[in-house]
Order: sequence, then structure tokens, then C-alpha cells
Amino acid sequence: MKRIYTLFITMAMFALPMLGQNIAGSDIKIEKQSVSISDNNMILVGMDITIPADMHISSDKMLQLTPVLHNEDDSRSKVLPSVVVYGRRRAIVNEREGNVPADAFEVIRRKNDQVQTINYTARIPFEVWMHESQLELMADLYGCANCLAQEERALVMPVHLVRYVIQPTIAFVTPEVEAVKARVEEGSAFLDFPVNQTKIYPEYRNNPEELKKIIATIDLVKNDKNTRITEIDIEGYASPEGSYKSNARLAQGRAEALKKYVQELEHFEQDFIKVTSVPEDWEGLRNYVANSTFAKKDEMLAIIDNDKLDYDARELRLRTIDGGSAYTTLLKDCYPALRHSDYKVQYVVRGFTVDEAKEIITKRPQQLSLNEMFQVAQTYESGSDEFNEVFEVAVRMFPDDPTANINAAAIELQQGNWKQAEKYLLKSDPQAGATKNNEGVLWMMQGQLDKAETLFNEAKALGSAEAAKNLEEIAKKRKDNALYGN
Repeated sequence: MKRIYTLFITMAMFALPMLGQNIAGSDIKIEKQSVSISDNNMILVGMDITIPADMHISSDKMLQLTPVLHNEDDSRSKVLPSVVVYGRRRAIVNEREGNVPADAFEVIRRKNDQVQTINYTARIPFEVWMHESQLELMADLYGCANCLAQEERALVMPVHLVRYVIQPTIAFVTPEVEAVKARVEEGSAFLDFPVNQTKIYPEYRNNPEELKKIIATIDLVKNDKNTRITEIDIEGYASPEGSYKSNARLAQGRAEALKKYVQELEHFEQDFIKVTSVPEDWEGLRNYVANSTFAKKDEMLAIIDNDKLDYDARELRLRTIDGGSAYTTLLKDCYPALRHSDYKVQYVVRGFTVDEAKEIITKRPQQLSLNEMFQVAQTYESGSDEFNEVFEVAVRMFPDDPTANINAAAIELQQGNWKQAEKYLLKSDPQAGATKNNEGVLWMMQGQLDKAETLFNEAKALGSAEAAKNLEEIAKKRKDNALYGN
């Protein structure tokens, strides 16, 4: 026979002068109460809350019934959605003014002298402290100005969750040591040259700022005691305006001029700076047109992509599109950006101790290898904010690296972020045991035991010790399902 707990609400007349009727002696009854945990780690709370006929709530009052999961040992609690019971006038006013609480489980109007039963259910994420807790019901009576007139709290039931909670073993991968930490700083400079000239005039138009940008990039690496520049690459581009032959000369000549400027300023060896050129930046032109709102964009793209025509012929046809108005826009808004010099400063970084790496990761994380970042993470408690932050930095610095992604996925799995974990897993090595194990964890924690088991068996065959432990967890969960039902 199920035990029925009741919430005894006493409301003294002197305490509630505006109540209108005495409801002392009335019991709110709680029946069919249950708290259980589902396979996907959700707490399911259910109960029938019955308001007896002799409980009168005056017209301008509101009774709020709020279930609360509470742990007495460490005072942690979880407030669940409330049942709101309005007096007649209060209900009419709130509905008219749109003040009905949207987050309540149910909002009802009290029918005095009638029994009213609410079939209450709620779902919340499981937390470990909820294993040994208690379900309580808070009853708060509010007056017309939302002042608290009466407050009661009563035990609904003690909670002893019997369902087995899976404890996944998530795989992290130690990155390989990077023998040579080769890095690149790069950018683009938009230097201004007089028409048909290749000589750099440092004070001409925007050249002071553009040259300053290049030198600042070089000096950033050159003056860093942890790095050594190995090569500088400059690639010059011209716009399609004019003949291809002339533009080839301008692109190469202007890149050589930039090399000479940097070489003289920084005192590099003659062959230290490598120069290449692209006569006309048709790729940049195509990107501009593709993202434009030109009325004849498709026709322009067809001309740009027509490899049966040489570049001069293509450019000539672009001049005629839409009566020449499109080309005028290209000259004004597109072509200046196609005349650029791309530069790369290639360098190597020395190795760091763990203590040095802990400082570097906050200032210049790109100088660290994945292995050095991993060693930093090991100095923090697993799952701590500092620990997680290291792996987030790692995948930000190495977004396409499979090891960075599998470890980032592991962090998201620990935090229960299934969608983000799946994104990282898609960029991990699909044939690695760690990837298959963590994919298995992803599905196991979402209740897909069969799918997870297949992945764990594949991972185990690849030597994953974590997968073997997770197979044991699946066996325990299946036994639990057999005992208590899915």
C-alpha cells in the first residue's frame, strides 16, 4: 500500500485579515509520488496533488505549490516548475493583463468547495547529489499585492535512486612531440604605386601605414627571444586592368621593390627573402563578383571562368557588360584590393618547459606545440576550468588537427555537450581507437546502448583500454534495465 503524505496548511485569521474565509484544517494531499532516473540521465518526478473541497482561497489570493528536490547534507536543492492556483478575481485580472507565469507547470483557477487534482510531472537533468535527497513541497500564499501571506513546507518523500548511472571512461590522446615547431605569420599589404611604376615611395598615399604593418609583423617575430626567422616570402599581385603582359611585369617588379625595401631596413641576406608574383588576381575578382549584387552576375562569372579565352579577352568582355557600368564599379570598388603583396614570415620556435609553457599559453599560444599544451593540462585537475581551457585553446590553435579535436571532444563529453562533442569527433581520426571509444560514449550517454557497444568493440580491437571499461558499464546498465525496466 502506498503511503500518502499530506501538506497541512494552517492560516490564522489574524495573520490573513484579507483572506475572507478561514481555511484552517485543510489538507493538500500528495499521492502516487515517484522520483526515478531514466537511461539518458534525466530525473523524472511525478505525483498527484489534490486540493480538498474545504480549502478556500479568497478571490484576490494566489497559492503557489512548488516541488523542490533537496539534499540536507550539503544544502543543495533544485526547484521544479510550480503549480499556481489563483482565486477567481486574481485569475481574471492576470489573464487580462497577461501576467500568467509562463514557466509554471500548470495554472488553474480555484473552485472552492470542489476537489481539484493536478497530475504533476517534471523532468530535470540528473546530478550526483540527487541520489540521496528528498522531495518536498512548498506552499506559498500571496496577497493581492504579491505579498507573502503564508508559507509552509512539507516532506513528500525521501529519494533513494536505484537506477544505475553509467560512469563513462573518456579517452584523451597524448599528442606526438613536434620535432621542429615551424610557424608562419602572414598578411597582405596594399601599397600604392604611381601608374605603371614599380618603385616604392614610402610616403606616397597609404604606403606609410602599409609598410609599417609589414615591418611590425617581421619585428614581432625577429625580436622574440623564443623564435628564429627562417624565411620571408613575398608574392605580388596586380589587378586585371590593362594587358596581362604589362601586369606580369608590374606584379613581379613591385614584389621585388618590396623585397628591396624590407631587405635594406632589416639587413637580411640577399637570398633570405623569396619573391613570386601572380600577374592578375582573377581568383580575388571572382570572389568579389560571386558575392556581389550585379544584375548580370552569372554572365560575368561565366566570362571569368571561360578558360577558352585568354585573360585579356576575358577582361575586354567584362568591360562591355551592362553597358560598361559593371566594369566601372569593378575599377572603383574591386580592382584596388586586387593589387596587393602577400607576405609570410616563416620561423621556428624553441621548446619550452612546462612552467614556461604555462606562461606562454596565455600570451602567445601559437608558439606551443600540442604536446606542450597537453603537458600543461596535466598540471591541472581533470575537469577543472583550467584543464578544459587548455584543450579549448589547443583546438583553436590547431582547428584541423585530429588529436586536438579528439581531446576537445573529450572535454565536451565530460560536460555533457553532445552536439559540440559530435562536431569535434567528425574532425578526429575515424579509424583511431580513441575516436571510436568517444563516439561510443556519445551514444551510450544518450541511451543508444547497441550502437555504443558496436563502437566499443571496434575500439577495444584497436587496443583501447577505455573501451573495455565502457563495455563493462553497458553490461551493468543492461542488468539494471532488466531489473527495473527501461
